[in-house]
Amino acid sequence: MKKNFYILVFAMMLSFVASAQRFEYQLGLKGGLGFAFLGSNDDNIVNKDNGLCYKFGFTGVYYFYENYGITSGFNIIGHDVSYKLKIANTENPESYSIVSRNLKNTYCQVPILLKMRTDPFADRYRVFGEIGYGLNFFVSEQDKYDSNHSYRDVCSSFILHLGMEMEVLNRSTLLFSIGYDKFFSNLMSSGNEKMTLSNVCFEIGFLF
Repeated sequence: MKKNFYILVFAMMLSFVASAQRFEYQLGLKGGLGFAFLGSNDDNIVNKDNGLCYKFGFTGVYYFYENYGITSGFNIIGHDVSYKLKIANTENPESYSIVSRNLKNTYCQVPILLKMRTDPFADRYRVFGEIGYGLNFFVSEQDKYDSNHSYRDVCSSFILHLGMEMEVLNRSTLLFSIGYDKFFSNLMSSGNEKMTLSNVCFEIGFLF
């Protein structure tokens, strides 16, 4: 029984090594700029301004078939969104004041995405899409108005990319894409206030 088990494991290893020869690995760099959007269930937030978002980092793709792969790596993502908050007057509850707030958070994101791409056309172009999950680790906060917020250390996001890749220098790939990233976890770690972030970025990357 044990001998048959070892034979099976050995056969599986040989099969993996043989099949891995036709698999493709690519590693590279990626960055982007775009727009950030704030969502909240707090009725005291009277105005939300669309802000800016940036991202950069390392990316890698493992193709288990020619047109299907797994994309991962890590990104540094920064959001800068302003909003106005209505605060009741403690001496006169019927009156309130409007104060400005600024959510300027930085996250380190580990994405796990399914990549799907077309066959090549015009010799070196492909259209691709990526969909999956992002695990986001809170890195820092910079608030010039108020630094008393308490944010979660870890939150989740839904990621969607649509773009085009171009083969350059024989084996390298240049990427152009539009990415949508929705932080669906509550950013706040305490209280009843719920805040979420989303961004749309124009991204460019290079895979070696």
